[in-house]
Amino acid sequence: MSQFAFGANKSFNHPTGPSLKPKNGRWLIPLMATIGLGFGAYNYYIEAKSRREYDLKEEEKRLAKNQQLMDAYGDKNSLHDVQHALETYHAQ
Repeated sequence: MSQFAFGANKSFNHPTGPSLKPKNGRWLIPLMATIGLGFGAYNYYIEAKSRREYDLKEEEKRLAKNQQLMDAYGDKNSLHDVQHALETYHAQ
């Protein structure tokens, strides 16, 4: 048999066509890390915002309750204010 019978003389060079490995693969991990950090920062911002709104509502409730107590017990500068405060206290 000849040396040329089964392609023994062919060289097996890599094809020059498109590669299976993406050319910009080195940017994939930093891109995913950036997206993940952005997602985490966004979630933290939304959570902090909702926490602040909740705290403001609780503060408003506390101030309203304090004002209600001040209205009920008065300034206690006169006898009438003290009597009204005692009546309110005993009614509870």
